[in-house]
Amino acid sequence: MQYQAQFTWDNGVFLSSRKTEAHVINLYYTRKFFVEVHYSSRNEGVDMISSFTNLDKLEPYLDQIQLVGILDM
Repeated sequence: MQYQAQFTWDNGVFLSSRKTEAHVINLYYTRKFFVEVHYSSRNEGVDMISSFTNLDKLEPYLDQIQLVGILDM
């Protein structure tokens, strides 16, 4: 997970953030895929990092981001 986090912070472009009851989830784009970094509100650290290419998974962010231009990065 440490390698994934470092790769995301070094190569990713921050796009948006959203909150759930237990997490703050930051969305990044890395030219080939999207990455969600899940920060735990309880232990104040990264709990999970997930990546995806399926644009359907962007649904929770669509009211906050515009895809025009992002995919051309």
